Amino acid sequence: MKCILIGGSGQVGGAVARALIGSDACHGLTMIGRRKVAEFENMPKVTQVVADTVAPGFEDAVKSAAIGHDVAISCLGIGSGTNRMTEAEMMAVEVTLAGQFARGAKAAGIENFLLLTAVGVSEESATSRVRYLRVLGKKLITVRDAGFARLAVFKPGMIVGNAHTPKWMTVFTALIPDATGWGNISQKDLAQSFAAHLETKLATQTDPVVYYGNKEMKQLVANAVM
Repeated sequence: MKCILIGGSGQVGGAVARALIGSDACHGLTMIGRRKVAEFENMPKVTQVVADTVAPGFEDAVKSAAIGHDVAISCLGIGSGTNRMTEAEMMAVEVTLAGQFARGAKAAGIENFLLLTAVGVSEESATSRVRYLRVLGKKLITVRDAGFARLAVFKPGMIVGNAHTPKWMTVFTALIPDATGWGNISQKDLAQSFAAHLETKLATQTDPVVYYGNKEMKQLVANAVM
């Protein structure tokens, strides 16, 4: 299948791109963003599309780039920069941009969408008093409302190996059980779970929306390797 990815210049997005490139389930990967990522230049399977992500026509640019693809993947995220941004600035990236990407992909005929969010995020969190959860909850609703037949939502806890994750914190979060969702998951396992979903779950997904926490993502990866 052919995949189109936004957010590939980020830590998790880049790891997801590498996992897709290494997966037999992905026959071609289109990365769309405001600049090319040097690591993926001239790589087999990869096409990079540069687009003005703040231009009024970005949604149409996504539609044009996504025609002929089977899966759309959003790894958009601000990371540690959230502390320096206003809610409106966060919304512009996490909700507006993600929504434009989702609607453009849907308009191109894509019915499968994979979304990166975070532990604690749900549709109900759109009204949370916690700004981060509130914004990501609105992103989830925006992508859901695009109307994909199959949506998979990845909700990692503390991401080990990510440059934005303080190493000292992972010592404490390592004590939290996977079942709670708030513990540790390696960036590699997180990225591989996206590819594993395509390899083992997408074809049989009957629910319109499925959710993966730390425990479920690790199981996905383990089952894909077996």
